[in-house]
Amino acid sequence: MQSEPIYGLGVDTGGTFTDSVIVDLRTNKVLAKAKAKTTYDDLSIGLGETIDNVLRAFGQKTLDPSLVGVSTTLATNSILEGRGGQVGLIGLGWKPEPGWELGARMQRFLPGGHDVRGNALAPLDMDQLELTIQEMAPHVDSIVVSGLFSVHNPFQEAHIKKLIREKYGLPVVVGHELTAELGIHERTVTAVLNARLIPVLSSFLEKVVAILQERDITAPVMVFKGDGTLMNLRTAMERPVDTILSGPAASAMGGRILSGLEDCIVIDIGGTSTDIAVLEQGLPRVARDGSAVGRWRTRVEAVDMWTAALGGDSEIRAAWPKGLIIGPRRVVPLCFATSIFPELVPRMKELGQARFLFAANGDQGSSDSEIKIMRYLIKNGPRTLSELREDLSDIILLEPALERLRSRGAIAGIGLTPTDVLHTIGTYTLGDVEAACLGVDLFAPVLGMDKNGFIEKVLDTFTANIADELIKKILSDELGTLSDSPTLQGVLDIMNGKRYCSALNLRASLATPVVGLGAPASAYVTLLEDNMGVKVIIPPDHEVGNAVGAVCGQVSEYVDVFVYPRGKGYGVYSAYSAPISFQEERDAVTRAKAMASEQALERARRSGGLDPRVELSFEEERVSTPDAPGKTQLAEMRVRARAVGRPIDI
Repeated sequence: MQSEPIYGLGVDTGGTFTDSVIVDLRTNKVLAKAKAKTTYDDLSIGLGETIDNVLRAFGQKTLDPSLVGVSTTLATNSILEGRGGQVGLIGLGWKPEPGWELGARMQRFLPGGHDVRGNALAPLDMDQLELTIQEMAPHVDSIVVSGLFSVHNPFQEAHIKKLIREKYGLPVVVGHELTAELGIHERTVTAVLNARLIPVLSSFLEKVVAILQERDITAPVMVFKGDGTLMNLRTAMERPVDTILSGPAASAMGGRILSGLEDCIVIDIGGTSTDIAVLEQGLPRVARDGSAVGRWRTRVEAVDMWTAALGGDSEIRAAWPKGLIIGPRRVVPLCFATSIFPELVPRMKELGQARFLFAANGDQGSSDSEIKIMRYLIKNGPRTLSELREDLSDIILLEPALERLRSRGAIAGIGLTPTDVLHTIGTYTLGDVEAACLGVDLFAPVLGMDKNGFIEKVLDTFTANIADELIKKILSDELGTLSDSPTLQGVLDIMNGKRYCSALNLRASLATPVVGLGAPASAYVTLLEDNMGVKVIIPPDHEVGNAVGAVCGQVSEYVDVFVYPRGKGYGVYSAYSAPISFQEERDAVTRAKAMASEQALERARRSGGLDPRVELSFEEERVSTPDAPGKTQLAEMRVRARAVGRPIDI
């Protein structure tokens, strides 16, 4: 007898579209899927639209699933754009070095902190601490406390957190609860970013819950983390920084689920970028030393993602001597622009051009020339560069002003893109096919090609660019940071077929299969099979892989406990308890295992994991014993306990 399906609703807010799926969580089979335009000013609007669309696709007006999973780029984008709450920072036992950026509105550094063995460097001065909190409280939304070596003794941070919460009612973030890694600068930045994100993500998630309740959906909501696992709403609101790279991580997990492969390389082609991730044993490879977002280096363990400015909305340009260039700038595809500007196709026919600029937001400009440009575009709608030059000929430095406005997002471009090319061959037809075909007809003669030759050139160039990025990702993982040199690019061109070298037969061949996700994947990623001799899988429902990953994951939390020599014995150090001393190495390691397991299980249950199980892993460094040749003693051991549980009972 076949089991009744257990419905899961997955939602992913991407750069161009917000995707949604209804999945049978018993089998991970996609039962319905839908898209809606991502609404940047308020992501919840697009989220509500995509949920309504997927319910219609499922054939029901209402559905109360057993689980809702959400992945979002909100945290990453907020950090990049500098949005978030105002934060006060209290540092204990340290002061920033010259050039350190910490991201707080107010910062004060007080006596306290610990040494590497967890011993207090100085007692807390409670009077000074109270004065500092009273000074900050009226001006900030939350307070961060970050003490030196708090990951080896959390007492001072925990004590101050309790004081602030009970006496002042402010949200408090402490460094030791977010990461057990050393590095006071990175740990403090992580804590400050987390505090800044709390009001941003909390507001979004509250809207998500309201949208679901309006549709009589009462299922528990899980949020996708950047390491490829889930956490419940409570944990997400406490640790929003863990959602850094949530979208790319959901993509990687969606690739695993849809392909059924535990070990593979997932290539996800979105509107703005192409993301490449490596999966090993069913989980994405993570950046153990922390993820960087913009200028901020954090201690958040998120997916080790290679991101290239190459997507379906990348602008196609003619440039000599290279001929055809795709990206890195993003424009609105012609096939989608006509829904905003219906007059576009007649104007393209009249002007014989397919590249336009338009006013994209409320920015009015900051100089006389910028103000004049913005008023002109707001009044007249999309205009070509030729029209701008003719009608605004009195602006001497017109193009630099246009570039400044584009870099701020005040104006945006409309142009021919790989998405348009897919419309011309019938692979992707969500937009205006006539506009896309007209764009190709206008562009092909510029390169001296007919329509079919031009389309083939775009397909080949886009695929070769993906191959470039794939090889770079693999080489970077194996060799470290790559230099951006003409020689390297020449080798890559030979490897992916862009250039021919008669004296050197050099072709890339991958042993690991590639899984393609995103709407353009079936057209572009499949070509890698011949170009690189790699097995390529384009699974069903590949265009909504992120949303599938968002709801089909598991809850997972990890805890690191360290063992170091201490005096004549050994010390066990955890970010969640005071140091403990042992005479024998064996006893210290045994306690470290038990402590890590207990704390990981507790964190997993708190994050919504049911019946979590624990796996232990070990990293150790040993040194020779001076008075006993041939023997070694422990210098350092890391015990990592990872607890994994289901989000619901299946």
